[in-house]
Amino acid sequence: MKHIVCFSGGKDSTALVLWARENLPEFTTVFCDTGWEHPITYAYVEEINRTQLDGKLVTLKSDKYADGMRDLVQIKGRVPSAKARFCTDNLKVQPMIAYLKTINDEVTVYQGIRRDESESRSRMSESCWDDNYDAQVQRPLFNWSAADCFAMMKRYGVKPNPLYLLGAGRVGCFPCVLINHRELKALSHNLPEVRERIIELERLSGRTFFPPNYIPPRFLTGFDDKSSKAFCRASDVFAYLDATTVDQLPLLPARTCMSVYNLCE
Repeated sequence: MKHIVCFSGGKDSTALVLWARENLPEFTTVFCDTGWEHPITYAYVEEINRTQLDGKLVTLKSDKYADGMRDLVQIKGRVPSAKARFCTDNLKVQPMIAYLKTINDEVTVYQGIRRDESESRSRMSESCWDDNYDAQVQRPLFNWSAADCFAMMKRYGVKPNPLYLLGAGRVGCFPCVLINHRELKALSHNLPEVRERIIELERLSGRTFFPPNYIPPRFLTGFDDKSSKAFCRASDVFAYLDATTVDQLPLLPARTCMSVYNLCE
């Protein structure tokens, strides 16, 4: 039996690696590189590889999309969205399936998924058979909270990915297509390159990064002749964020520090 632990550089998967150290006699940790992580995340992944995994981390990349997210949006001619998250399938799921096919043994895959992350994840189970992976999938942190994950890291003396202290609610793709207003505003202040990366994906795909209802209609300057509908360009979103205070932004309550999780140095 081979135990495969999924790692992304985020709080949940880092806690999962530490859980695996406590509970599994042997395991292989796999990182699916989308080519769209922030340099801080790449550095953090390497740090965990060096300090917790004895340098044995397996890194997977898409064979079809050699340059990851950039190739993906250019070939697809659009940016992924909440309703079309083809980024996850093409850049993470498919490379993992290809890797698992090379293992000549029974496999259990461990995922750092928590039920309180979203409604869709709350409908998952702690354990199931995955036909795509042809393997059993275990989710040991399913009933954990974000605080439990940070507590696990603290117990081991492992600091979280620094992006959390800079306003990121999730780490991995930078930025994720699901980024919310407050997170984008915080990251725009602390990591201005986030705007350049969004503009880059719009240029490569020829389509907007954001859904049409992401900002109020009065800020929209894009217009699609085929559908006769307005849409928001990246520049529209940035103009909206720059003109709006944090307290006026939707989705999340005010917090006591820059971190979404109220982390402090």
